[in-house]
Amino acid sequence: MNGINHKRGTPRRAAAILLALTGAIAAATPAWPENPRSSLANDDWSLSISPYVWGAGMEGSIASFPGALAADVDVSFNDILDHLDLAGMAIVQLRYQRFAAYMDLIYTSVSADQETPLGILFDDVELENEIFIGTFGGAYRAIETEHATLDLLAGVRVWSVDTVLKLEGGVLQDQEFEHGENWIDPIIGLHGHYQFENGIFLTSLSQVGGFGVSSDLTWDSFAGIGYRFNATVSAIAGYRHLEVDYENDGFIFDVEMSGPVIGMTIRL
Repeated sequence: MNGINHKRGTPRRAAAILLALTGAIAAATPAWPENPRSSLANDDWSLSISPYVWGAGMEGSIASFPGALAADVDVSFNDILDHLDLAGMAIVQLRYQRFAAYMDLIYTSVSADQETPLGILFDDVELENEIFIGTFGGAYRAIETEHATLDLLAGVRVWSVDTVLKLEGGVLQDQEFEHGENWIDPIIGLHGHYQFENGIFLTSLSQVGGFGVSSDLTWDSFAGIGYRFNATVSAIAGYRHLEVDYENDGFIFDVEMSGPVIGMTIRL
């Protein structure tokens, strides 16, 4: 964790590490279900499920507890894996002709434990963090040709971050602090898709939101290449970048996350 520069105290440093690790794993819609025109011609309704993994690092500024000074954060995906307890990510899309409803559900749980430098007041600092990010929206297919599609997107992204800080051992009585932060960002975006005859496809997704409603600004962009094995299964790989700037009553989450994406889509 050499990339983190704490500004005051070991507990605040550990809290910033933990929130950074969680955020870098969790926030995205990169493995977007693909629905070329050829698949829709025979069935007006389609349901797609797309599990994915985003190997993102994180840079930015975080204050995970109100009143704590912000910490500069720079962590790699390997650092995140070292502290990851549980993670699950998937997109579900229900489409009818040119209209679709989608949701991107993400859950992560991470923990960090370290000894204090002097071990006088407290011997050990333990951080636990759970984060849920749910993106819910609708899509309208504005352009549809034999090989290419373009969807217009609109919806909301719901964030829920719960952090627990435990101070144990030493001469003082054990202490435990908890903080939960919840906010909702409106988002709009575009999703483009081009299907080649040989099964290979190109796809891209860009979204922007916040607009001062909760976050001052949030935006993300993904580009990838995939292969459609058959009418049911396809795979995708690409790269994604996401930024968000949120602050409320001393809680700060101003970060950017980037990294490769791998995923698959199962169409039912």
